[in-house]
Amino acid sequence: MRLKLLLSLCVLSLLLCPLRGHTQPAANIADEIVGNFRRIIVLMEDDASIDAAKKERITTIARMLFEQNLEKIAGLQADMVTTPAKLNSFLDQLETSADYHDADKLAFRELLEDLAADLSKNALAKDAPDPLKKRIADDIATLEQIQALYQKELSHVFDRIRTRGMPVRREAWESYLASIKTQYQRNQLLKQYENLLPVEETRGTGKKKRDPNVLDGTELPPKTLLLTFDDGPHPRYTDAILEVLKKYKLQAIFFEVGHNIGTVGADGKVTLGKGAAASERILQSGSALGNHSYTHPLLPKLDAAGYTKEIDNTGKLLKEVLKSDAVLFRPPYGAQNAGILGVVEADKMKSMIWNIDSMDWADPVPNSVAQRVLKEVEQQGRGVILFHDIHRRALDALPGLIEAFQKQGYRFASWNGTGFSVSDARGVETVTLPKTPDASTPYRESWAAVIGIDDYQKWPRLRYAAHDAAGIRDTLIQKYKFKPENVFVLLNEQATRQNILSLLGDKLANADMVKREDRVFVFFAGHGATRKLPSGRDLGYIIPVDADLSSYEGQAISMTNFQDVAESIPAKHLLFVMDSCYSGLALTRGGGLGQSGNYLQEIARRAARQMFTAGGSDEQVADNGPNGHSIFTWILLQGLDGRADLNGDGVITASELAAYVSPTVSSLSHQTPVFGNLAGSEGGDFIFELKHESEFLNADTPQLNDDGIRMNAQMEALRAQNDKLQKELADAQARLDQKAQAGGPVLTPRETSQVLDDQGMRLYKEKKYAEAAAKFNEAAAADPSNAQAVNNAGFAMYKLERYADSVPLFMQALKLDPNRSVAYINLADAYVKLHKVREAKAAYEKYLELAPNSKSAPDVREKLKALNP
Repeated sequence: MRLKLLLSLCVLSLLLCPLRGHTQPAANIADEIVGNFRRIIVLMEDDASIDAAKKERITTIARMLFEQNLEKIAGLQADMVTTPAKLNSFLDQLETSADYHDADKLAFRELLEDLAADLSKNALAKDAPDPLKKRIADDIATLEQIQALYQKELSHVFDRIRTRGMPVRREAWESYLASIKTQYQRNQLLKQYENLLPVEETRGTGKKKRDPNVLDGTELPPKTLLLTFDDGPHPRYTDAILEVLKKYKLQAIFFEVGHNIGTVGADGKVTLGKGAAASERILQSGSALGNHSYTHPLLPKLDAAGYTKEIDNTGKLLKEVLKSDAVLFRPPYGAQNAGILGVVEADKMKSMIWNIDSMDWADPVPNSVAQRVLKEVEQQGRGVILFHDIHRRALDALPGLIEAFQKQGYRFASWNGTGFSVSDARGVETVTLPKTPDASTPYRESWAAVIGIDDYQKWPRLRYAAHDAAGIRDTLIQKYKFKPENVFVLLNEQATRQNILSLLGDKLANADMVKREDRVFVFFAGHGATRKLPSGRDLGYIIPVDADLSSYEGQAISMTNFQDVAESIPAKHLLFVMDSCYSGLALTRGGGLGQSGNYLQEIARRAARQMFTAGGSDEQVADNGPNGHSIFTWILLQGLDGRADLNGDGVITASELAAYVSPTVSSLSHQTPVFGNLAGSEGGDFIFELKHESEFLNADTPQLNDDGIRMNAQMEALRAQNDKLQKELADAQARLDQKAQAGGPVLTPRETSQVLDDQGMRLYKEKKYAEAAAKFNEAAAADPSNAQAVNNAGFAMYKLERYADSVPLFMQALKLDPNRSVAYINLADAYVKLHKVREAKAAYEKYLELAPNSKSAPDVREKLKALNP
């Protein structure tokens, strides 16, 4: 039985953890254990009317009472195993006390099993009389009978998939509950212990805004579960659980309390205990270990030094077992705050909580535990399940649960050291984890103001500005996850001076809406002008739709206005992109940050106020370009499509975007884009986190027109001739190589495959089918489970009229992803080209079976008609 210290909680409340020694009679301690057991049962009684926040407070208090009982039981065990007289006295009370209900006695089942194990092997108790050993065995058998009666009430739990709406009656248990509720009431218990809880935002796992730094089970694919076990290792139950996992060929994560593995002295010396051997057996089984603190305290109630020591001490112990640093952490009770997460991240760990709680610590009936997990999984559809390997309840419930989930088609994930792996008949899938906010998800929220004006009232009419604005809006939403409701668009007659300033200076400067951890992107396409001031300085303006042609100064918006806007918007990162001529505001070049391993984290943390303009003072900005865009916006859009990721890290910074766009625009037009920092920048850089392509190519996939293809060919030719850009690319690649050699993050096969598929998509859009096919084949080779890349390779072959080569690729894509209906159209079209009518009809029919109401269904039905004689 594990031993833990909860001295911090004892200081907080003598009610919860009164100061006692082993001199207290065992009978009194047993009564206290029963009292806590009853309190837990009353607190955790199912009640749908309790809201999530209150339920979370109740659960935490009940867990604290459970932890206290573990301490009391451990003390009893240590005292009685060496003193048969005390053990006999305890057994007398357990067997004959009129105050104990049968259900109360279940609180001692694990204690009796531990005592039996101790008496059979403990040198100090080897002379224990056989009658005492038999008495314990008989009492264990009696407790098994008691539990079996409650189990019988829920004997059909695993058949309840079809009848889950029908309540299960638990008559004996209900009688027990009614009896103890005359002694304890939930609200009184909540009030009694409320002061022991931390502040609300650090409590447990209730419904809160998801923290991207914390894994919570929602990262897993649908119908995928991860088994986790807390608070061990236990000298017997941990190994028994490992045997269950071995039977079903599964792995789990065991979050261990450091004090159960060994000790860390005041001098930092690590001494492994008996529990370390169980930890090693966990590793040998293929399961993983995680840090669960040293003594299982409520961490947010400790100061920084206290919770840091709790985390670090267990980290030292686990390092002795793992021979490397632990990478997973679970806070006791699920309670953590920003400071705790800071320690976890500094130790290069990920915090993992759960979204499915078995409540096995609170419920002495295994079938009831199983029922709860089944219900939660049905509601959630995926996730991390919390069990405990310190008692029998999880062990008893686990086999039936695993079999029930397997019958329902659920898969079980494991931890591979950096992420989740999911095994099934199709092979092993690696689940990509969300990247940390300091890198590719550095923002709480994203906002944009997008303005485009063609139909000026008094200035010359433009052709492409409104279309430029629409293209930028679509890219932000589709490629960069800006919420549509957060992208504010002003086109043509809407783009008055008043509306523009109101959008920028009122709405986006509203601190109740836009927060410090946000980003704001501002795009303007339209006329610009420059005025020479008496001081000799130039002052630039953008021209709203209603500005006068000659006396525009009072009706236009000056660069000084934009500086004021930049200072008023609270977001940490702000980027202005102006597709117009520009002058009159001092810009400073970025710099000062080395390209260290923490470069992205640093630029994400620091404030950024940046501006990128299409041209300089009085330059004519070209309004003609491919696909209905200006030259500047076209190249900007191609950069945002992925070409501006100069170092291949999946992130485009504003600086990278300017480095890609500026030389190409200058070479193709008579304008000089200008990029730099406004006053208020602190060395940060606006970040665009790339989203991988998700499209399965088919006949409806849009491609560029001839102008766009021709422009991109010119761009690529210019890039090849640009020595400066080539040097930047070489330097960026060298930095990636250095990171890889230093053990830094490198791309997984899945990520490599996604990058190659993205490159193939760009080539396909430019109708470079042979080059696209080569990229798609590389993507498929990097990750053979990537059905999208396999399908796309097949479609590129189809476009090259290599129909026989495309068929096996489409078939492989469907084998990997049988529900990907579009691949059936591709397969059928290839069969038609090969004059295999029967096979084509079967593929078209399968498509209609999967997607009878899709946009392509009418066309497929027409194709089927054409195949019929």
